[in-house]
Amino acid sequence: MNDRTDDELDRLLAALPLDEPPAGLRASILAATVQRVPAEPIDPWEASAWGLLLALALWLVPHLSAINGVIATIARTSFTLTQPTTLIWLTVGVTAAFAASAIPDFSAGINLARKGR
Repeated sequence: MNDRTDDELDRLLAALPLDEPPAGLRASILAATVQRVPAEPIDPWEASAWGLLLALALWLVPHLSAINGVIATIARTSFTLTQPTTLIWLTVGVTAAFAASAIPDFSAGINLARKGR
């Protein structure tokens, strides 16, 4: 079998001609592992949808204080949300939010991670 000791193996390994590591190898390993910013737990559209639902729920709370006014409040809300001007402004706002989030490195200033990076 092999009768070499650990000291001999260490000397042989130390004597091997090794190439120098590529420039920036350590920095790229650190950037990919230790310094990596974790991805967002949810997608931006999910966060937007939850924010919209929460805003509507909070807006409805004071209007639902009287039991008799529940149906009237729902009717007023549905009437307000179906008005053309309201729909136009909602469309403009949602479009602007998605356009702003599609800009490359839009969130780099506040150090938010994006999925897939």
